[in-house]
Amino acid sequence: MDENNIDKTEIVPLGKLAKSLPTQLADLLLEEVMMGRLKPGDRLKEGTLAQQHAVSRATVREALIALEEQGYVIRTPRSGARIAEYSQEDIDHIFEIRAALLAVAARRFARLKEEALKAKLLEMVEGLERIAADDSATPQDFANESVRAQLFLVQNSGNQRLPEFYERLAGMSTWQLIRGRSISFLTSEDRKQSAADWRQLATAITRGRQVGADRAARQLLEHSALRVSSNLARVGQGTDAAIRFN
Repeated sequence: MDENNIDKTEIVPLGKLAKSLPTQLADLLLEEVMMGRLKPGDRLKEGTLAQQHAVSRATVREALIALEEQGYVIRTPRSGARIAEYSQEDIDHIFEIRAALLAVAARRFARLKEEALKAKLLEMVEGLERIAADDSATPQDFANESVRAQLFLVQNSGNQRLPEFYERLAGMSTWQLIRGRSISFLTSEDRKQSAADWRQLATAITRGRQVGADRAARQLLEHSALRVSSNLARVGQGTDAAIRFN
């Protein structure tokens, strides 16, 4: 075989395929957070984690530093590390930003002439409605499709800057925690309300009603923010054993 004809762009160095021990531990701890086994405020003791995972304390320390940089862990001198806690203000701020971005995307999308794009959005909304009506569907099933629909709006709005801002927002730890644990869609009623909000948004967009699309997008996120706050409170207080992050 002629080595000159090999597409070297497809060759990934073996060393880059293997994650370091600190990275693996950070991923594992983050999964524990997303699954609800580690909760906001929980202490993370280096010695305990080192013994539990059969790694050195230096490995644990590197993993915690990485999680601190992502916003999931808070490390303070002489107090150690703990899982970050998110206030109601954090939640309000993240959804305020999301609502503003989605409203811009929806308003611009409503004035598009590409009927194929609008038909695709309706198809996505129908998918969300099917999931909401399916008792066997999981919160994550609905969350994945909801995020996909939001991305579709943002990426096809005609504003080339919107996806960039959306991706930055997606990297914020508070939103990652909410998305990863599907906090807004824990119950069947949560999912049905969101599907109804999506239907209202899609209807405004397909009819070219820019103001209506703006309002519907904001309402979609406002309702989602209320559900997040309510579900976090219920789980935190242990008032409903049926609600768990899974």
